[in-house]
Amino acid sequence: MTQRAHYLFILLLFGCWPSILLAQQDSFADEENVEELILYNRERSAIIQMHTLGYGIAYRPGKNPSAFKTYIWNFELITMKSPKQIKIINSLYNNSKRYVYGKLNDVFMLRGGYGLKKQLNRKPYWGGIELRWLLEGGLSVAFEKPYYYFVVNDVEGPGGVWVQTIETKKYDDYSPLEDYIYGRAPFTRGINEIGIRPGIYLKTGLNFEFGYVKTRIKALEAGAAVEFFPQGVNIMADDRNQRVYLTFYLSFGFGKRFNKY
Repeated sequence: MTQRAHYLFILLLFGCWPSILLAQQDSFADEENVEELILYNRERSAIIQMHTLGYGIAYRPGKNPSAFKTYIWNFELITMKSPKQIKIINSLYNNSKRYVYGKLNDVFMLRGGYGLKKQLNRKPYWGGIELRWLLEGGLSVAFEKPYYYFVVNDVEGPGGVWVQTIETKKYDDYSPLEDYIYGRAPFTRGINEIGIRPGIYLKTGLNFEFGYVKTRIKALEAGAAVEFFPQGVNIMADDRNQRVYLTFYLSFGFGKRFNKY
């Protein structure tokens, strides 16, 4: 090969190299676009939640009829406290336990509902954030477990000697003076006395899904939920039969998408 031919070959090689790179990039983009075009028609998520009056966990399966809509079922268990409750300790007794004065029940709420997630923007193939709007509603059941106190009683014993005993009492059974409360009784006390209050709930929020693997779900969600109980729910003695509960929540969900034929 002559020197002139050698230079000509090098020029042709450098001239063709950009077109080769572009062709490879187009090929990779086509593969990624094909991946993005796949519609996974099922999804499953586990959720950890904090809200303004407690915390909870949830399981959320869904069905995707299109890339823009997901119909979801929601099964959720949360704790619910009163904004009025404050934990205190009785300094009159050594090793006393913390308690909430005036509390009637520990309350847990089980929700079962149906809803829709609607896509508001689509994230690019390389990752980013995908935003969805959530609307959900259904049935809610409140479980009231009586809240027991350890209460100190002065009892006259043999020979006129006064001794102190500790009993477990509910607030309504005793309405104790604060000075005589030793602390909260174990959580298991009263578990066989659980009462049930049925109701309904409605939830709305924004779901922020991040990550670059389409088949894996990682999402933060923020929103509000309102619940209504016709019979009311009792948490504190000075706020009995509260019918409406409004909470704001923040949750993290993780799961997967897949096809089921």
